[in-house]
Amino acid sequence: MDVAYSVPFNGQFQSLTRFALTPLCVENDRYSLGLFLGGDIVDLKSGSVANAIDNTWMFEAGVSYRLYFNRAHAFISPYFSANLAYQVLFWDYRNPVFINGEEIQSDALEGVGGYAGLGIAFNRNTHFSFFGEAGFGGTAFLDQTVQGFNNDVFDSFGCFTVKAGLCIKF
Repeated sequence: MDVAYSVPFNGQFQSLTRFALTPLCVENDRYSLGLFLGGDIVDLKSGSVANAIDNTWMFEAGVSYRLYFNRAHAFISPYFSANLAYQVLFWDYRNPVFINGEEIQSDALEGVGGYAGLGIAFNRNTHFSFFGEAGFGGTAFLDQTVQGFNNDVFDSFGCFTVKAGLCIKF
């Protein structure tokens, strides 16, 4: 499990705070490959979008990969990390939108996210280990929302991310 804080370079987002769980992971001395689920707390930049929507959050599901630069028996293990995720940004409209007499109170936008970083794992040869990493990533959103509106509000973005976590192995 991990928590990450991302600072986007562009777009409508001020920051993203992600909480993720990797319930399935295969690891050996040199690499690990896992499936993760995550949820992001989304802070929007002040302005027109932040005034029009509320309860903004993101769901993620994806694949993560690590390449360790040394063997698991070392107390400190530097590594390269990468992931690829399916992402969905959700929000509620502060005031409902009416289209052809239909009331729409919420919407969502699908996207694909990627990330690459460098990290250090501590004591990874035991049942409890810790890690920290930093890297760069981004999200590319689709052109249409789930409700069928053109996405002219949320731009795709790049970001810098720092992450810390705990590994519990069985």
